[in-house]
Amino acid sequence: MNVIEGNEELWPHLQDIPVYSVGPATTRALQAVPQMPPLQIFGSHTGNGEDLARFILEHYGDWYKDRPSKPPLLFLVGEQRRDIIPKTLMDSALPIEQQIQVDEVVVYGTGVMESFRADFETLLQGTRGRTVRWVVVFSPSGCDNMLGALGMLDEATGKIKPKKHQDNTYIATIGPTTRNYLVDTFGFDPHVSAEHPSPEGIWEAISSFKGAQAK
Repeated sequence: MNVIEGNEELWPHLQDIPVYSVGPATTRALQAVPQMPPLQIFGSHTGNGEDLARFILEHYGDWYKDRPSKPPLLFLVGEQRRDIIPKTLMDSALPIEQQIQVDEVVVYGTGVMESFRADFETLLQGTRGRTVRWVVVFSPSGCDNMLGALGMLDEATGKIKPKKHQDNTYIATIGPTTRNYLVDTFGFDPHVSAEHPSPEGIWEAISSFKGAQAK
């Protein structure tokens, strides 16, 4: 390993390895890595794990097309995640030369602040007179507290109460992982889920929902 000006480390050959990112926030963080030549980052246009997995199958296969076997793909993940990427890349139904071994490493987790429910209930009280309000969910963590504060959760069953919904309150998720968690765990399908995990994606989903309601 060499050291370049400013004590920044230069990783030789890292620029020859494709790096995949599903969203704009992670892509920006990767682009800020002080690597010369810069990292080669792909996939941020896909917006979700399913589309990224299909993109990787084609792109990674072409990147290493001259090798008899492709090197394993390092998959850095959080504690809660979908398994669509490893399942797609290691699908036994694929020809053996197209399959990509995925090695998962958990590098982060999410938690819930102790004061979250009380803070959220205070916010709900302060906005109860609004004609419309949106709750945007960025992670599966804390969804039980959110639904409980909204009065939508049956504490005995851990599921959504039948036909229990606050007429002026709508719920959006930043992507399919959180949406699927709400559906599978609580039996609640949020009103919208962004196609792209970004503020712009959330706004597009909400705007489309409002437009459909107005018709």
